[in-house]
Amino acid sequence: MSTSIKAFFVIVALVAGFFADDALSWLNSSSKAAITDYCQLSTNACEKEGIAVTLNRDTAQPLIPIQINVDWPHSEADSLHLTLEGYEMEMGTARFAIAQINEGQYQGDVLLPACTMEAMTWVGKLSNGKQSIDVAIRMER
Repeated sequence: MSTSIKAFFVIVALVAGFFADDALSWLNSSSKAAITDYCQLSTNACEKEGIAVTLNRDTAQPLIPIQINVDWPHSEADSLHLTLEGYEMEMGTARFAIAQINEGQYQGDVLLPACTMEAMTWVGKLSNGKQSIDVAIRMER
């Protein structure tokens, strides 16, 4: 194989490697669910699949705990698992355990990290290990 063909393939490989991360991010962002598909949590109960979820405030604030209350009839789990990720920007994954306080009733605190944006939405899943619902928490400074 000639040197010019080898050089061409090396350049193509370098360019592909340079743009691979951007291409993967673009592909992943196009498959993101619409914000309206999530159960927006607030002081008004959000009911989905027979599960009611409320917060003690309408919006969360960074680094200030917000209380979450869940009525999950017929759930036998000792705790629920809440997994959240930033919708507007990548902030990593925040995981919380929501403890059972009575049969079918759960309560816990959610402490979201600080962000450079004035407001953003955290989306994710609330699960009892067998079933899950999509939830969203609006955060504002």
